[in-house]
Amino acid sequence: MKDTDFLFLTSMLRARETAMLSEGKIDRMIDAPSFDDAAKMLIDCGYRDMSGKKQVQIEDLLQERRSDVFYELSNFEYAVDALDLFRLKYDYHNVKVLVKAAGAVSSSSDLLSDSGRIGAKDLTEAFVSGNRGDLPPPLASVMESAAGVLSRTGNPQLSDIEIDKAYFGELSSLAERLGDDFITGYVRLMIDSANLRITVRASRIGRDEGFLSATLIPGGNVSLGKIASSYNDNPLAAFTADSLAQAVRLGADAISGGAQTQFELACDNAILHYVTNTMFISFGPAPVIAFLAKLEWEITAVRMILAGKLTGISPSVIRERLRECHV
Repeated sequence: MKDTDFLFLTSMLRARETAMLSEGKIDRMIDAPSFDDAAKMLIDCGYRDMSGKKQVQIEDLLQERRSDVFYELSNFEYAVDALDLFRLKYDYHNVKVLVKAAGAVSSSSDLLSDSGRIGAKDLTEAFVSGNRGDLPPPLASVMESAAGVLSRTGNPQLSDIEIDKAYFGELSSLAERLGDDFITGYVRLMIDSANLRITVRASRIGRDEGFLSATLIPGGNVSLGKIASSYNDNPLAAFTADSLAQAVRLGADAISGGAQTQFELACDNAILHYVTNTMFISFGPAPVIAFLAKLEWEITAVRMILAGKLTGISPSVIRERLRECHV
């Protein structure tokens, strides 16, 4: 990638950011007198009118919003690799859904997403038929291995671990191929955040060091050996980066029996802080990645606000559930 290739796209996305949800817009949505009033405020942000819709319809329209943006950006050939940093997640999410459905653990095919590199229909056909030659090799391979894990163990958690490792492995390979320091830092922080979550969850349910070592994901900034070696005495001692400081503090609270919600949000916010700290980067892949991260955050925020308005949750509770606003 050449940063100069992104001059037009960066300018276009920076202009669009001005229409995205801001703290002020969020407050007005939350304080709107009705669900319909809140939903109509999103039209100026590029969303279809969701007033009068039910929860399932809202989710479909939010998925459509993401897919439309992804499709538009995919037409900029030089930006496809940056876009794939986000589309990969939905490919591997779909594999999880398909593997569990095949193992009769779940039949929620409605959970499939069209936001990945491979359309949900095409991926389903490849999974069912076994004709996977057109799929990226890591994706095709993990279809087989994850299904085998679930078949042998009957444990969907173990198949999910198999899929997560494949996802982060392909993500790391993509970052290495692109050779961009910002992207490398982004992927490594994502892996550190994932390993922090794994460590907290393992400690909460009393898993031993062997289980932890088998589930940790390579490729982050934090050494897996350090995480494992300090696990019994101080589970989170290896996570010393300033970027994860708040998440580590809340993770320690979660291990002691506190709520996990704030910890999970702090992990997400650590990544959001990183990718949105691009105001001094004039052009290149970093502003594109920042825009896509903001879009993902915005869709999550919209989902939470509209679900709260639809079910009559008080504005104060909705605010408590929202992530910080960095748009």
